[in-house]
Amino acid sequence: MGLVKRGEMWWMSFMYQGQQVRRSTGTTDKRLAEAILGQVKVQIVEGRFFDKPKEQERTLKELLDRYTSEHAARRANYRRELTSVKNLKAFFGNPTLEQVTPKHIVAYKNHRYTEGVKPATINRELATLKKAFNLARREWEWCTDNPVCRVSMEQENNTRDRWLTVDEEQRLLHAATPWLRELMLFALHTGMRQGEILSLTWAGVDLFRRTATVFKSKNGERRTIPLNGTVIDLLKQKYALRHPETDLVFPSQGRHGSMPTTSVGVCASCWTR
Repeated sequence: MGLVKRGEMWWMSFMYQGQQVRRSTGTTDKRLAEAILGQVKVQIVEGRFFDKPKEQERTLKELLDRYTSEHAARRANYRRELTSVKNLKAFFGNPTLEQVTPKHIVAYKNHRYTEGVKPATINRELATLKKAFNLARREWEWCTDNPVCRVSMEQENNTRDRWLTVDEEQRLLHAATPWLRELMLFALHTGMRQGEILSLTWAGVDLFRRTATVFKSKNGERRTIPLNGTVIDLLKQKYALRHPETDLVFPSQGRHGSMPTTSVGVCASCWTR
């Protein structure tokens, strides 16, 4: 262990656990550098100079327990947070914060997928872990890194189709007014969106081929929908009573029809997909 002068600055040079260590004393004064070197010798003997990083001292269990008591307990979704913490502990165990790496977090995501968990649930659990690490880094000074920030969140697509039963369909149609019943019936048997039905024209209806054409769908594309007997019968009735001044199949009251204009946007939302 000794001092080495580099330029105007004095540096310490010594071996520690088989490794060559070189550190600047931060001074150009040799006597002060010698005093600093003496302090370093004492710290090495006492085991204080090479202190462990904070990440090696704190564990994940400590992190999640403190997060639960100080942060999650004040949140409205407290029960959900408790479930997330429980699942995280069950998988990770109690490693030090340094041992929780992006690789292990990705393994956690894969594990949850094998259990049949939805992407949205996985994201909520990762959000809990991410928030806990942020608190540990910014406020508690337990670590200097947040490994969750280097892991991508999952793309959520938890939507599912829900089809009406025959009984539900009959009760719904029975409760609707006549003009809305026609729209609902058409939607139920074609799967077309509200805007597509309200903008459907007779030019897009082919009773011979039993099809309805949407010239510009929500995605900006043209598509053709097959029509069953129920819809064909409805269209024949509508065609017999169509108004010559509009080509719309379902005109509003303001467009020469019997449908109340102010009610379409509100009531029709009940049956759109």
